[in-house]
Amino acid sequence: MNNNRRTLTPSPSPGEGGESFTDKVREWRLGLNMDGELIAKGAVCALLMIFFALVQTTLFTRFRPFGAVPDLILPLVIAIAMTERERWGAVCGLIGAFVIESLGGSQLTLLPLLYMPAGYVCGLLTVYYFRDSAAVRALYTAASSLLRALFTLVTVVMTVADLSLPDAFSRAVLPELAANLLFAVLPHIAAYLALRPFNKSRDAKVQ
Repeated sequence: MNNNRRTLTPSPSPGEGGESFTDKVREWRLGLNMDGELIAKGAVCALLMIFFALVQTTLFTRFRPFGAVPDLILPLVIAIAMTERERWGAVCGLIGAFVIESLGGSQLTLLPLLYMPAGYVCGLLTVYYFRDSAAVRALYTAASSLLRALFTLVTVVMTVADLSLPDAFSRAVLPELAANLLFAVLPHIAAYLALRPFNKSRDAKVQ
């Protein structure tokens, strides 16, 4: 005759192999720290974009070097892309274009078509072809500034009547290009210093 009595095994107590409340809290904190670093990095990028957008639309609309307002968002996008790679560059490029347009810092309505590809391409080139250096940053900034000048030329010719190409170059394109190249170093330095702590190794962070 079989004995079909069910034997009840007591559930393990927190100290006998079961997962305690402290373990659950520790796991939750570790997951929060990982996500928190991404959130902090995104917040830093957002603050950088807002800061330089405000500088571009307030300070440099009064003080116009070479008679033009320098574009500070485009070199900032390139700096973020070179530090955080192509996905961050593309996203920040798209957001930065809409931020600067919403603040009235540019009359161009096609800036996302420049900012987002510039961030993505510069990030890819940094990963697969060129190492991050001051010379490479200057090269990327100069190339993107030339494309920005082309955007300006097309917009000025299409919106301003009876304006010749020499006048467009002398009054709008060349002053803007010179101002962009002169002040591009500011966003690069700010992005490098602000994002550098996120790219240190774990040992360097502990030390």
